[in-house]
Amino acid sequence: MKSTAGTNIKRTRVVLADNHPVVVEGLASILESQGHIEIVGKAYDGEEASELYDQFSPDVRMLDCCMQKKNGLQVVIELMSRRGFPPRITVITAYESEQDIRQAMKAGAKAFLGKGAPPQQIREAVRRVANGETFLPPEIGSKLAESMSHLELSHRNRGSTLYGPRQK
Repeated sequence: MKSTAGTNIKRTRVVLADNHPVVVEGLASILESQGHIEIVGKAYDGEEASELYDQFSPDVRMLDCCMQKKNGLQVVIELMSRRGFPPRITVITAYESEQDIRQAMKAGAKAFLGKGAPPQQIREAVRRVANGETFLPPEIGSKLAESMSHLELSHRNRGSTLYGPRQK
């Protein structure tokens, strides 16, 4: 993050990626209304997203899971596998299944939002991710927690407690 001239407010540089231009422009409008968030690049497919991330080295990368040429999950995995400072990635998507959430977070995303998220939640996600924090709105966190509670135990783990088999 860069300091704005003459102030202590740090500018947060963001690259947006979504295959729908109206979504990219809407997100840009929401984020730039803050004054300290600068959109440095806009991508409309996964390949372009990777190129812009390399070109601009933004503080936060916000991308959709479902894009052409490379999907968002592929982009997250690719960016996380590179050496150097790990990227700070926010996934925003229309698909909020437990599997999508788990895969994105496991791959290295720091935040996961639905496209129906209110503007203040989108801005908060970018702010927190830029600060190195993780952000999951309550409804996404609940879905993730619910999916974790239903993970099927392997055959070996059935009948045992967290600390091993019960002693009699």
